[in-house]
Amino acid sequence: MFKKFQLFLNLLFAISLVLVHYSASINPLKFWPTAFLGLIYPLLLLVVVFLFIIQVFSKAKRLALLPLIALLITWSSNKANFSISGSSSKLEQISIMTWNVKNFDLYNWSGNEDTRAKILNLLEENKPDILCLQEFYTEDKGKFTNLKDIKKLLNYSHVYFAKTYSSNENSHWGLVIFSNFKILDTGKLTFVEGTRLNSCMYTDLEINSNQNIRLYNLHLQSNQFAKEDYDFIQNFGDNQDGKSVEKIISKLKKGYINRAKQSQQVLESLASSPYPSIICGDFNDTPVSFAYRTLSKNKKDAFIEKGMGFGKTYVNPSPFLRIDYLLFDTIFTVNSYKRLNEELSDHYPILVKFSI
Repeated sequence: MFKKFQLFLNLLFAISLVLVHYSASINPLKFWPTAFLGLIYPLLLLVVVFLFIIQVFSKAKRLALLPLIALLITWSSNKANFSISGSSSKLEQISIMTWNVKNFDLYNWSGNEDTRAKILNLLEENKPDILCLQEFYTEDKGKFTNLKDIKKLLNYSHVYFAKTYSSNENSHWGLVIFSNFKILDTGKLTFVEGTRLNSCMYTDLEINSNQNIRLYNLHLQSNQFAKEDYDFIQNFGDNQDGKSVEKIISKLKKGYINRAKQSQQVLESLASSPYPSIICGDFNDTPVSFAYRTLSKNKKDAFIEKGMGFGKTYVNPSPFLRIDYLLFDTIFTVNSYKRLNEELSDHYPILVKFSI
């Protein structure tokens, strides 16, 4: 009886892991419920690894083949969720940082008036050659003259700010790329679906006299959770409000569908790029998702190349949520990947060094 139970357990979780792995290939536009499965993939992975270890040291060693086969079939998703790579040194390398800065704490969500100053200090300490920021906010005059202040503080010679929204002719939101390299051309993609604060921009950079690259900085559709939604999720076991559950599922569904459309729009632009490309930004989606699979195809994920652990990039109680990415064409070499563990936004900044 116990052996049958072991067989059932190993078979159940092995099949579940494989099915969730393949669910990311299903476009949410055609069937959206499978998009939710990516959220549980890291937990399934841990369970299957645990079952494999248990079976190896048990009397029924042959049962270890079930989780082992599942782990091999899902290898690409496993690498995208958990990495044990390390950094390598190169004499000539370029540093790039991506960070969703949450408007530099414009609305004081942190409850700390020094948060903006701390963000600027972190940027100055690391001084990336290329800096890509999402949920960027700046003012022409006032306390938050972030565009001017960062350019001066880090001595950037080139900058492209793609506005998504302006208010009272002084306050501006959008995406921005600061660069030590000459900007040859710029472009902006206005997403057909989603909010006006979600968009994509790109710059063509002259790395040297022989090499130009195209850099995409994007912010895909967020789930637009309000504070009460996060409170409900954190206290889910104590709450059985059906309307709240329905509202959260509706927001998640809309997010998955919009990100599917947006990622395909970015892919179309990528196809017309005359140069090797890099994609970075806040995807608002896990590595086991249609959006990530679409944009990472034939790309090197910097985390997979040189990251460690689960690579969480979103500041919340979950230890697994990696939703910020740096993806490189195969011509690039990723030398290091570092998550800066500063909780100054609801995202961690990611710093990568690469060469070409």
